[in-house]
Amino acid sequence: MIVIVGAGLAGLACATELHRHGKPFLLLDAGDTPGGRLRTSFRDGFTLDHGFQVVLSSYSAVSKVVDIESLQPRYFESGALLAHEGRLTHLANPLRHPGALFENLTSSAFSLRDKLLLGTLVTRAVMSSDAELLSRCKSTQDLSTQDFLRRFGFSALFVARFAEPFFGGVLLDSDLGTSAGLFLYYLKKFTTGRAWLPAGGIAALPAQMASALPPDSLRLRMRIKALDIKNDCASGVTLDNGEHIAASSIVLALDEPSLFHLLGRHAPAPARGVAVVYFKSRQSVYPNPCLVLPESGSGRVRHFAQVTNVAPEFAPPEFHLISASVLDFSDLSDESLGHVVKKEIAAVFPNTSHSLEYLQTIRVPYAVPSQPPGFANRKPFADMPKGLYASGDWASGASIQSAISSGLDSAHSILNSLCP
Repeated sequence: MIVIVGAGLAGLACATELHRHGKPFLLLDAGDTPGGRLRTSFRDGFTLDHGFQVVLSSYSAVSKVVDIESLQPRYFESGALLAHEGRLTHLANPLRHPGALFENLTSSAFSLRDKLLLGTLVTRAVMSSDAELLSRCKSTQDLSTQDFLRRFGFSALFVARFAEPFFGGVLLDSDLGTSAGLFLYYLKKFTTGRAWLPAGGIAALPAQMASALPPDSLRLRMRIKALDIKNDCASGVTLDNGEHIAASSIVLALDEPSLFHLLGRHAPAPARGVAVVYFKSRQSVYPNPCLVLPESGSGRVRHFAQVTNVAPEFAPPEFHLISASVLDFSDLSDESLGHVVKKEIAAVFPNTSHSLEYLQTIRVPYAVPSQPPGFANRKPFADMPKGLYASGDWASGASIQSAISSGLDSAHSILNSLCP
């Protein structure tokens, strides 16, 4: 029996691949629903994702484990609205919208030099393989994104108006201390792909994966107390209730804190959290199916979106749903945070301040692992006991692609070990 601990995307992907090859497994999770951090709440007809989580069409691993079309993908426009000095500038992806190239070059958001540097950097990222970009995350020469952008020649204005609001929101890192290798990887993925949401909310993705598994292969509300290791070989797990489950192989598909706790080790740098503040409005705030990026330093909101411009199903017909992501939130109550965020959205769109109604704040203390320069060298084990595997988005960059790929890799390692 193969035991998989954790029914997030990595664990579900591992289970999906083992099932495809006819191998018996048991998938255990301490929560009450599969999906890990991909969660969705429903309130009064509104669909509220826990964190601003999107799928990119450039994530090749997704189609290996789900039927994308049955999730009814709702696509964002490939671009953003930059809010600066009381103005809005539309920055479109010229690979998706060639006609917008002139508009991009003549906009006042940042200098022509910055625009040409961005074109050069995007070209380099797109022409590089994923493996080349991610290999930088293991290098001792890896830099922080902030240092990399400065050395590349970008101005402070470009960083404040685009890099920090957009990629700081993606990486949940307001200081851009994240690995430059990971930044370049995301730059490529966002340039070559389109962001989308399942019509039923982000949790629909893991729900579809779980529904395709064999009956009784997934057990929820099962917390692991200890790993059973004998003669440097994994032999099973012991649950909190005292039950012992024998296993020939164990996959720990867990987030870093849970993984290191189970191994009795100290976790690395603290994870990054986010608060998503939701509003409803009978009046449309803006018409574009894209993010709005307030200039860095202008407030707490990293970015916001009228989600119903992309997925109308996320709200009752008479309402629009607005989602704002905040990284600095621990000092405020939910209601106070809602008041602050409403003022910041109204500063960009003054005519809509009276129509925004606070709906809910969802706090996600652990949203992504910390990913400083060289983070991919972190390993939970100095020496891996035989039959024990570890998976998660912490392995090679916090993304849906990374989580799924990591789970598939563990499954393939197990399958290869079973070959005669």
